[in-house]
Amino acid sequence: MDFHQVTAESIQKIFIYLFIWFSRRCAVAGTDYDHSMLESDADVSVLVNQALVRDLQRECALSDQVHSARSADSARIQEFLMLLAVCNTVVCARHPHHDIMNASGIVEDPKNFERIDSNRSEQSSSSTNSQSLPTDEKYACLETDTPSPILNTFGYDRRYIPTTLTPIDSVESSTSEYFQNEQQSIQRPKLLDIPSIIYKKDSNLTDEQKARLNRDVSNTSSPFELKPIFEAESPDELALVDAAYIYGCRLVKRTPTAVTVETPELVKMTYDILNVLPFDSTRKRMSVIVRHPYTKQIILYTKGADSAILPHLTPVEDDSEQKLFITKTDQHLNCYAREGLRVLVMAKRVVAQHQYDEWLKKHHEAELSNHNMEKRMQESYSSIECNFTLLGATGIEDRLQEGVPETISSLISAGIKFWVLTGDKPETAINVAYSAKLFSPQMELIKIMARSKEAAEATIYFYLSQIERSLGHEETDTEMRPVGGSGDNNRYSISNEISRERALAVDGKTLTFILDRRTNLTKPFLKLTEYCSSVLCCRATPLQKAYIVRVVKEEMKMRTLAIGDGANDVSMIQTADVGIGISGQEGMQAVMAADFAITRFKYLRAMLLAHGHWSYDRLSRMVLYFFYKNAAFVFLCFWFQFYCGFSGTVMIDQMYLMLYNLLFTSLPPVAIGVYDKDAPYDILLDKPYLYVRGRLNQVYKPYAFWLTMLDALYQSVCIFWVCQLGYADTDVDVFEFGTVSTTACMFVMLCHASIEIRSWTIIQVASIVLSVGAFYLYSLLYNAYCVNCFGLPSTYWTIQMAMTRPIYWLVTLLSCVLALIPRLMYRVGQTLLVADEVTKVILNQRRVNRRESTVRGLRITL
Repeated sequence: MDFHQVTAESIQKIFIYLFIWFSRRCAVAGTDYDHSMLESDADVSVLVNQALVRDLQRECALSDQVHSARSADSARIQEFLMLLAVCNTVVCARHPHHDIMNASGIVEDPKNFERIDSNRSEQSSSSTNSQSLPTDEKYACLETDTPSPILNTFGYDRRYIPTTLTPIDSVESSTSEYFQNEQQSIQRPKLLDIPSIIYKKDSNLTDEQKARLNRDVSNTSSPFELKPIFEAESPDELALVDAAYIYGCRLVKRTPTAVTVETPELVKMTYDILNVLPFDSTRKRMSVIVRHPYTKQIILYTKGADSAILPHLTPVEDDSEQKLFITKTDQHLNCYAREGLRVLVMAKRVVAQHQYDEWLKKHHEAELSNHNMEKRMQESYSSIECNFTLLGATGIEDRLQEGVPETISSLISAGIKFWVLTGDKPETAINVAYSAKLFSPQMELIKIMARSKEAAEATIYFYLSQIERSLGHEETDTEMRPVGGSGDNNRYSISNEISRERALAVDGKTLTFILDRRTNLTKPFLKLTEYCSSVLCCRATPLQKAYIVRVVKEEMKMRTLAIGDGANDVSMIQTADVGIGISGQEGMQAVMAADFAITRFKYLRAMLLAHGHWSYDRLSRMVLYFFYKNAAFVFLCFWFQFYCGFSGTVMIDQMYLMLYNLLFTSLPPVAIGVYDKDAPYDILLDKPYLYVRGRLNQVYKPYAFWLTMLDALYQSVCIFWVCQLGYADTDVDVFEFGTVSTTACMFVMLCHASIEIRSWTIIQVASIVLSVGAFYLYSLLYNAYCVNCFGLPSTYWTIQMAMTRPIYWLVTLLSCVLALIPRLMYRVGQTLLVADEVTKVILNQRRVNRRESTVRGLRITL
């Protein structure tokens, strides 16, 4: 075996990997450049109660009452809004960022913006009364003649609209009355109808100032048109800051060491930021420690899940007003959760100076420790995040994106099983699951909310025995009925009629017991999920999400796809077989970690049902075709060796051996693997059950591979022996015989590709024509000019002489006919007698189209 033969065999091995990689990359590109899956981020304005805002401004500016019966409520509301504005990581800017950096990376003239600010402030101050009090400067924003257009609305993703921002009135309102009124509109109640604010400085206004203020407030379309530009890591934080801004507690400036907030009476207060305790999935809360600018008190503001705040409140007496306030807050939280809102609890703690100094010393030691630093940091956080005073709660509507219910319904119809892993409260998650059509009212909802290992074990086995008893099983370990092949997502599923009747919801505490291998509850839990069409895991941490994906993939032998839009979904996305990131308000961490990226959840439907279907079908048929053409070419050389008694003589020129895969037959696999479509886009979306073709691996089966090999063997026999019989008893030399055999083999393979192609476009036609053109162009030039190239035997003028003889064309034509008859008959019989679901749908659609065309023709004739 010489160098060229080894090179040819190596090229054949490498090419299949190259073509598979190229096909996959083009499939990704086809998804990326699907323009139907592109959508701009349209902002949705928040509906603001303008009357409430005007009343609030009047109350803050005109009231002379410093003390009243409601001063305690007013103080709590003030602290509540102050927490919304301070306890976050939101940054703000007065103007959009402009690129003032030159090509050398030097920032030029940074004082331009200061001049603009000074000019604007001078213009505002010049429009005020020269005899006004110093507090008039605070109202300059109400008198601007040219508001900035980008600041007229509170814009962010339509899913996140701050709603139900209410204090808990312990005297006047009840939970039921509140929600009865809340269902009518999004407008807020008068939550700040208070006689005074505790940080008010100058309340003695002249009659002229009062009249001007009333005129300004009533004539201004929006008193907050000069709203700064906010940027946040989380849309929830942005929603809370915007909500505080709407009601007058405005975040004005933030630096690493200080935060400036403007109160409803337009008094700017700058808090020193002492420490920021970031949010993590273990604590489920974040805190900010600040120093009050006037009282110099050290205040810890915190917000987080109800389970992370309420147990750490300062104990109070059962009959106290604070206890009633906590009870009503808990009732509101449950109501918010049942409404599908994402709830947060707000609290604060006043820390004594000596307590803070002691904690700060230990905290610095924990930060610098090299051993168990994470554990020591958690202990440090917990030591100061305690003895809270409750301020209130919020509910943020995490609106479903457009098309989510339809997408989930289609994917469930396609046989895909959904597991929703979320950190929301169980009530919130279940409500969203119903609205997203993940759960239906006809389903039996199984809830596992255990607080101990024994309770979790008893609950799981109870439901297992109950379900198996209802299905007629007598033994607990009854084996499931396999539906598909190895590795498909229905391998461990029972019939759809049974599975569709149940849904499972489990919380994070129970997952802690289930996922612990020492409890031996993982397999019983997974067996219980096999009886359910959908699974909902609430209060799940990022590590739990990743572990659930890994357990499902390894224990149930399923192919998994994880989709998420936030940083807490990164580990889950990386663990799954396929990771999809949704770009949006949650940041780009999920997109950077994912295999695919989409802008809306609804595009998952097209990605799986259309692009996923095409990708599997193309790749399967391309691999089968690649195996076929290489096997046929090798068998052709084998028959010559068999005929010559294995003399070692090669009938095909060495250059043909190397260029056969590289040039002559490289385009048809590309046409099949990249551009071919076995079904139209709209049909695949309208008929989700067609996805079963790829989900159950119905194209690339073992029998399909061996049938393809058998077909390659038969075609090689036809090609060789037709050529041998055609040139029998002639003086043809070995290279002319090899050239004729190569030509016949190439035409047979191109015709075979034509039979396998499902959708004919200019690309498919060009792949066939260019392959033939490349073969003849190279052969004519090579045989004409390469007399003794590369040290190879001379094939001078071989193909030119062969093409002048009729036997050359007769042998080529007869070889194609005899070799392709079985393949053609097989495809025809398969289409007419045992057509798959995709073929049936396409044929039925063509009949409908012909019928409609006939009806239209009759109408035109009449």
